[in-house]
Amino acid sequence: MKRVFLMILDSFGIGSSIDSYKFNDHGADTFGHIVEKCFLGEANKERAGYLKIPNLRKLGIAQAYKSSTGKYPLGFHEKFNESKIIASYGFASEISSGKDTTSGHWEIAGVPVLDNWYYFKKINNTFPNTLINEIINNFKLPGILGNCHASGTEIITKLGEEHIKTGKPIFYTSSDSVFQVACHENIFGLSKLYKLCQKIRNLLNENKFKVARVIARPFIGNNKLNFQRTGNRLDLSIKPPSITVMEKLINEKQGKVVGIGKISDIYAGVGISKSIKSFGLEELCNTTINEMKLAKNNTIVLTNFVDFDSIWGHRRDVSGYAKGLEFFDNQLFNMINLVKERDLLIITADHGCDPTWLGTDHTRENVPILIYSPSRKTKFLGHRKTFSDIGQTIAKYFSLSEMKYGKYMF
Repeated sequence: MKRVFLMILDSFGIGSSIDSYKFNDHGADTFGHIVEKCFLGEANKERAGYLKIPNLRKLGIAQAYKSSTGKYPLGFHEKFNESKIIASYGFASEISSGKDTTSGHWEIAGVPVLDNWYYFKKINNTFPNTLINEIINNFKLPGILGNCHASGTEIITKLGEEHIKTGKPIFYTSSDSVFQVACHENIFGLSKLYKLCQKIRNLLNENKFKVARVIARPFIGNNKLNFQRTGNRLDLSIKPPSITVMEKLINEKQGKVVGIGKISDIYAGVGISKSIKSFGLEELCNTTINEMKLAKNNTIVLTNFVDFDSIWGHRRDVSGYAKGLEFFDNQLFNMINLVKERDLLIITADHGCDPTWLGTDHTRENVPILIYSPSRKTKFLGHRKTFSDIGQTIAKYFSLSEMKYGKYMF
């Protein structure tokens, strides 16, 4: 029986990549800076000390970090007995042009984004007038609010009350290739929000705007003091331009791919046999563990753990990120125990989002690759020049046809 459990810790970077200067991210280090803040007692004033992630350590996270940055994380003992490490470990750099969720996930699946996305400029009236007018006319809107680059939580606080009074949706974007729409879940209506976002997705495609995602951002509350986003987010992506390793498994082996969290949205439903909407780190972990128990031969269970990025990374919440890692590590113990002799458990990330960095955007970083299988000898995987080495390795493992990008790691 062959099964792959692919866990993507959204934004868990392990040190700035060689091309990070192009993104103004040289020096960004999501994992290293979190560890440093914990060790110095700045992330959690109740205690100081190293981040308590014994299972990630057992899989080789400290060694993967050292291979990426040239040093161990602060407080992680340099002389940790490597004989205790049970997984193969290394790190990967991204060749895709962006540092966003879609680019990272597609590249992991063997389809790097080598040309440029369309990005909305950071100016007043960010979105082109012709596009906005077309959206307003097509959907018969009373107008729009926002039309700018913004933090999602801040713009809801600023414009949420006006949105409720006027019925005008809030449009905003970021440094990523995204068109985001925030509306009140009950007053504007969730179904209406989804239909609006689908209309925007269609118009972007028709007008040849290569925008990675249109994101519905529903929120609740009755005033700026209690507005909060809900878990009913919807990402509408364009389809990957070529075949992913998940599609190959389905087509060539009649296999099954279980996408948990926002995975199906990221791949526009392509190459996903079963999609499970799951929200919050605890629920994502529980759902993943349950699907690992149910998985049959020729199955990939693929989970995106979004909270690390959306709740803690973008919000620059170092303490929350640290606690989230410790919670995940505790659940990881149960996941490791479900891995059978020939299975592969792969832990990686799609980009960085250093909570100590300037601004609220993603950071261009290397990502860890930790691969555990009881039947395989552990080895140092080295520096992988593309995330697509993961997709190529999965393809080889399932005896699928070769992917166009990436190299086999074993």
